[in-house]
Amino acid sequence: MGTKHRPVDRKNILVNGQKVKRLQKLLQVRSVSEAVQVAVDRSLDAKEAIHGLRRLQERGTWGRHLEE
Repeated sequence: MGTKHRPVDRKNILVNGQKVKRLQKLLQVRSVSEAVQVAVDRSLDAKEAIHGLRRLQERGTWGRHLEE
């Protein structure tokens, strides 16, 4: 599982090492950096999808029976 090539910035962050190791195993990636990048990407994707679905629901174009 590779990440897409995109610009990255070096950040110095404090994280729980045991959780990052678990994350690496779950995501099946080799490096800590890749695990964090994939987790951030997936989190952003999920939040954006939920936001989009809420917008559709607010507009009334999702969440109703179309056969009626």
